[in-house]
Amino acid sequence: MNSEIVTVGTELLLGRIDNTNARFIADQLAQLGIESHFQTVVGDNEDRIVAVLNQAATRSDLIIICGGLGPTVDDMTLASVSKYLGLNLQVDETQFSQIKAHFNRQHRSMTPENVKQAQFLAGAKILPNDVGLALGDFVKTVKGPDIAVLPGPPSEMETMFINHLVPLLEETYPVQQHLISRVLRFYGISESMLMHQLNDVVISNTNPSIASYAKNHEILIRLTAQGKDDDQINQLLDITQTQILAKVDGYFYGTGSKNSLAKEVVMQLKQKGLTVTAAESLTGGLFQSTICSIAGASKVFDGGFVTYANQAKKDLLHINAQIIDDNGVVSKQTAIAMASQARKIMNTDIGISFTGVAGPDQLEGHPAGTVWIGLSFGDQQVKTQLEQYLQTDSRQSIREKKVY
Repeated sequence: MNSEIVTVGTELLLGRIDNTNARFIADQLAQLGIESHFQTVVGDNEDRIVAVLNQAATRSDLIIICGGLGPTVDDMTLASVSKYLGLNLQVDETQFSQIKAHFNRQHRSMTPENVKQAQFLAGAKILPNDVGLALGDFVKTVKGPDIAVLPGPPSEMETMFINHLVPLLEETYPVQQHLISRVLRFYGISESMLMHQLNDVVISNTNPSIASYAKNHEILIRLTAQGKDDDQINQLLDITQTQILAKVDGYFYGTGSKNSLAKEVVMQLKQKGLTVTAAESLTGGLFQSTICSIAGASKVFDGGFVTYANQAKKDLLHINAQIIDDNGVVSKQTAIAMASQARKIMNTDIGISFTGVAGPDQLEGHPAGTVWIGLSFGDQQVKTQLEQYLQTDSRQSIREKKVY
């Protein structure tokens, strides 16, 4: 069977918010063995929503529509679905009482329009909202596609989808083939070069399928396999992963759709019992902020330095002024001093430094994109690396590339 995902919201059409709901729903449907052939975005307009539903009905067995279930005048999704199906809207009194209680607890006045969040389609299976106010619906039709109606806020939609819609979909559309995906993560290689090296593996494999995409300065490869049970599928995934890593293992750092390079770094530091600090100039604390965004970072990171100005490097890191005066701030010598001094002051195992030119103007005769990194580890000699990024890159892009 095939499905269509319809997301409602003028803000989506204007590009003011990302359509993360469609991505989430598509991924969940794939795991259920339900193909998703079309995705449609439509604004908050009843006639256009009905038109989209009419079009989707000609090509899909299941329509999942989300967004536009709030109490305001431009929230018209449920009314549009009601009009399309020819079903009346009813009020769930239990939900309406809970909405009233919600406003009373917050000492807020409830408007008459809030009743819309307690409405449901006559004859529909109600989908409870565990984290919000608006109900969802699942309508099993005799003719035409079945329709699921979900709220727009991602936290509400995702919770409702997993807790209440998935069981209904599994019951209504029992899968003949299980589907499992695995994400492999690579860093330090371009997508084109990575896939060029894997060309023969991609050609020879249809199950699992292999797809790549670039994301946040790294490359992800998604393996998707189908089979009669999880054991068979995971065996297929293991074989293909082994084939891939035999060719590009040096760039592989981990698996998982919710993994990241920062998570891997924190995990490796924790496993090895190492601590880290940093002295940042052009990156302005971005490295330390990225480390601290990972749960458990306090086990490996106590603090560090943001020494953007030369005087701050001298005052906070106690760097000999002669080093900067003789060599400049954008230099190997300054990177060494920053890394080693940060490590000594914070008494950590590792000290990292970033100094360079984020741009757009030159600094000390160096073009934008010139970056020195220093790495101080124990009593070993401080290692340094010079990197040069495109001068056309933005300041933020240069800073992010350097951290990652």
